[in-house]
Amino acid sequence: MSGDTPSRILLVAKERTLRTLLERLLVGRGFDVVDGGSGVDAVALLGSAAPIDLVICERTGPGIDEVAMFEEIRRHPDHGRVPILALPPADPECTVHALEAGVSDCLAKPFHPTEFLSRVERLARPEAA
Repeated sequence: MSGDTPSRILLVAKERTLRTLLERLLVGRGFDVVDGGSGVDAVALLGSAAPIDLVICERTGPGIDEVAMFEEIRRHPDHGRVPILALPPADPECTVHALEAGVSDCLAKPFHPTEFLSRVERLARPEAA
């Protein structure tokens, strides 16, 4: 991405409150946020939306679980290399499953907003890191 165009982030979070909070943090940092809805919606959006620089996934909701969504993204011919930041619960097993499914990084909940934004910057704007 050029310095003039904001990085686009596809945000998938089941809980509306968390989604709103994360979106505010991201927009405040200059990112363009696309609401990914459920995991099924997020995978469909990858195929039809403008290029996405990062996928952030907390919980997918009904229809597809997080690991299946990560695997589906990795199989996508055009978006298989998009970085994915998973926000699993503080359970090592969840983190391992996410990493095995191909996510780029995991940040277990609860997390500090500064650490969240630091990881997002590193993944969405690697040239700035």
